[in-house]
Amino acid sequence: MRFFYKKSKADIALKYFHKPPGYYNCAQAIYKAFQEEYQITNDQIVEFAKYGNGKATNGYCGAYFAALELLKNKSQIAEKFTARFQEKSDYLTCFDIRINYTMSCKNLIKLAANLVDELDSVKKDSE
Repeated sequence: MRFFYKKSKADIALKYFHKPPGYYNCAQAIYKAFQEEYQITNDQIVEFAKYGNGKATNGYCGAYFAALELLKNKSQIAEKFTARFQEKSDYLTCFDIRINYTMSCKNLIKLAANLVDELDSVKKDSE
């Protein structure tokens, strides 16, 4: 008897985070995990190379920033996402998260991917 494990979006994102072939940063890993659902091109993923390591707008965590970009046209979901992300990570900026050692990059990627998957799938199910 075989059991099949469906990979979560967090599993997919972590598969690409700082690993070959792309060595993606946190923002790129989030975009890669949701590439199919959000019709993200490979060029867009490459473009997000500039948002890792605290270089996202307002110094945001790259995983947070990328997830927020996915939800930019869904303001209610984006608000819930931000509240829940900050509840778990304490901060939204890469600098604050790192200086206060609140979460590792891998855990931030997991958190962002899981929240987007959960919150946006709830919306899709209710439509």
